[in-house]
This record gives sequence, structure tokens and C-alpha cells, in this order.
Amino acid sequence: MQYRFYNILFWMLSSFLLSGQEGQLLTKNFKFEDGVYLTFEALQQNAPELAWDSVKTNLVTNPQTFITQIEYIIHQKDSIDLASIWGISLGGIPYILVPNVKKGGLYQFAGLRVRGKICYFDYSIREAKAMEMKAYNPLTGVAFRQGTIEREEERLYQKILHFETGEIRPLNKQNVLRWIKDDPALSESVLELDQEQVIQKLFKCLLIYDDRQEIWLPYTH
Repeated sequence: MQYRFYNILFWMLSSFLLSGQEGQLLTKNFKFEDGVYLTFEALQQNAPELAWDSVKTNLVTNPQTFITQIEYIIHQKDSIDLASIWGISLGGIPYILVPNVKKGGLYQFAGLRVRGKICYFDYSIREAKAMEMKAYNPLTGVAFRQGTIEREEERLYQKILHFETGEIRPLNKQNVLRWIKDDPALSESVLELDQEQVIQKLFKCLLIYDDRQEIWLPYTH
């Protein structure tokens, strides 16, 4: 009788532990449910609030640049405020809203190129930059006039997103170290990175870190 009791207890404990791990492992190849995610919490649950077949939209996406542009999304005859949503998912890839950026009346969404405990995305913005200009006397080589003009330049923004908290920070050595401190060996490698190609090497470190960490999402079916 006692032996049978221990068997039942062991089975119950095993079932409980297994149930705590039920879900889908978030890997670099994981495909999210397609649709509109009004909040980041919905992405964590892999449960978009709106399916694409329930809305009308006008969008264009570029798989090479991981950028999607959206003019509007209409649900039940109501236009959704695109500036207030978290993002969308297309082809299993989440695209996060780029705040305060519109091009030609279209909202910009940047795809998560790396998906895991630490996600990565980037986007470019044309920004005005002040430049000092001088006019020189061709005979003497002396500047006789100078002024400031503005020219537009394309600036690349590289960001990391912590999937457990939703926090977003610029991709740099300091921020990566802050988020991978639970991996001492990898942290040591990041500390030793020189300034040459540091961003490229940080990107590779993110891939290594995500491969070592397990993030589970609930089943959606």
C-alpha cells in the first residue's frame, strides 16, 4: 500500500512539473501568430488581439529590410490609432512600431531580426544635420565667408528588446552586459571586445546568448 502511494505521489509531481513546461520554445526560427498586437503582453502570449481576416488594411512590406509600412488598419468600420499599438506579425515575424516616424503618411514597423530572450531590430531615419560651410578665396586660400547649412543624412538605429520585460535599449556594450549578466562566460567575452566591429560582434553574442536561454510561450491551439 505504501509503495503504491509513493507511485501515485511521484506521478502527480511529475505531471505538475511537466505542465509547468508546456508551451512552445521561443527560438530564432519561431513563427508568431500573424495579426495585430495591440500590446507587448499580447506578443508574450503569442495571441494577437486582431486577426488579419478581421480587419482591412493597406500595407507594404520589404523582407530584405525588415520594414513594413502601413497606411491604415480598420476594424469593424473603426480606424485603429496605429500610433498606439505595439505592432503586428507577418509571416510569423513580429514588427514593432517605430515611434514618431512616418514616411509619406505611412507608419513604420521594424521586424525583430533576432527573436529570443533578447530580441534585436533596427531602422533608418533621415535626419537633418547642421554642417559648417566656408567659402575660400581661390588666390589666397583664405576663408572669406562661412555659414551653417542643413543636410539630411540616413541614420541607423539599432535596438534590443528584452522579451521578459518589454524594455527597449540601444544596442551597445553596456546594455548587452546589463542583460546577459546571468551568463558569466559570455559576459567576459563581451568585456574583452575591442572597439573595432564591436556592434557586429555584439550581434553574434546575442545569438549565442539566446541559444543558451529558454523562453516558453503558451500554446495557441
